[in-house]
Amino acid sequence: MKKLIGALLISMLLLLSACTNGGSEISKVKLTMWTTTSKEETAFFQEQIHAFQVEHPEIQVTLSQRPFPFATHEFKTSILGDQGIDVFRADNSWIPEYAALGILYQLDSIASQEELSCFVPSALNAASYQGHVLGFPSVTEVPALLYNKELLKQAGFTHPPETMDELSVMAKALTVGSQYGIFVTEDSYFALPYLWAFGGGMVTDDRKIEIATAQSQQAFAFMRQLRQDGVTQPYPDFVDWYNKMMKDFQDGKVAMMMNGPWAIHDVLQGKSFTDSANLGIAPIPKGPLGQGSPIGGHSFVINKYSRHPKESYELIRYLTSAETQVKQSRIFKTLPTQKAAYEDPSLASDFIFQGFKQQLESAKSLPKIPENSKLYRDFTPHVHAMLLGKETVQEGVLSIERSWFELLRLKDDPAK
Repeated sequence: MKKLIGALLISMLLLLSACTNGGSEISKVKLTMWTTTSKEETAFFQEQIHAFQVEHPEIQVTLSQRPFPFATHEFKTSILGDQGIDVFRADNSWIPEYAALGILYQLDSIASQEELSCFVPSALNAASYQGHVLGFPSVTEVPALLYNKELLKQAGFTHPPETMDELSVMAKALTVGSQYGIFVTEDSYFALPYLWAFGGGMVTDDRKIEIATAQSQQAFAFMRQLRQDGVTQPYPDFVDWYNKMMKDFQDGKVAMMMNGPWAIHDVLQGKSFTDSANLGIAPIPKGPLGQGSPIGGHSFVINKYSRHPKESYELIRYLTSAETQVKQSRIFKTLPTQKAAYEDPSLASDFIFQGFKQQLESAKSLPKIPENSKLYRDFTPHVHAMLLGKETVQEGVLSIERSWFELLRLKDDPAK
């Protein structure tokens, strides 16, 4: 009998011990995070999450890599289906739609103004909607004017163009023989700096369509005139335009192009930039009525219905800290979103980061409307037609305007 009682006591002690030792596991908050990053970037975030968990042993994070083209739909349907996703690294252009669906946690309800002020203003603005911060920006992207310093020097120029008029003059002077001044693409994303320079626009945040204004038409006419003046690429169409633009710039065939930080690694592989000091990075030139370049990037958002919003906030706060961003920028050459990151010695002395930082100061957000990502379906094809002379500028912008009235379901359709 004594043996039986002893055995029972030992069993109870073992059970109690197991519960006590495993208590930390049982009480851990478990977060699920999705990312659309590359394999290498995902591995980086996994390392950072591990470091976060060391500092926060009460939080366990499961990271899942999702395919970029399908991730946004998967995220929406998963949340609406009440699946347990806490944090998502979203493209900034998706945020307005998520906000309209009411599925994002408002971060300004938990973050202090002091903390929010640490972000680059244009980057934070890109992750905000209708006055609320809905994402903590992780990386930011903005096209700038990239130029070949040696070619400009040979043509007698000591600095890149600061205005659109100067750009036109310099492009003509830089067009000699098989060399030409600037690459002008059909892609509507790269048309936006011209639109804003001349005071035009796409769609305002309050859904007013500006694509057919006189200022917008002047911008497209300027782009078309560059092509007609023969100072742009000599190709008859835009087939494989991005690869052609990159190769021509790498080989010293074109003196200037608009491109973003994502292109720098490949640019520096070109024969014209074996000495990286030959690469110039400058803000896109001002126009008569403005200056700007579209800001893109990715931000960490929190599911409004997350059972652990505070722990999710701590996670994204860690992943967007200046320290994390400096590490990230060193490895992947991405632009940080924290002001302090640009002051880190390794980035402060890097002409690439400082060059794009100048452009960030005049960067503009894309239309903050739920339909933003759908606007380009008709935008780019008509830019293509206008630049190739298949449509007049007026015909092109009116066609875009009509399609957008239908897309946005506005009443005052100009076609009626």
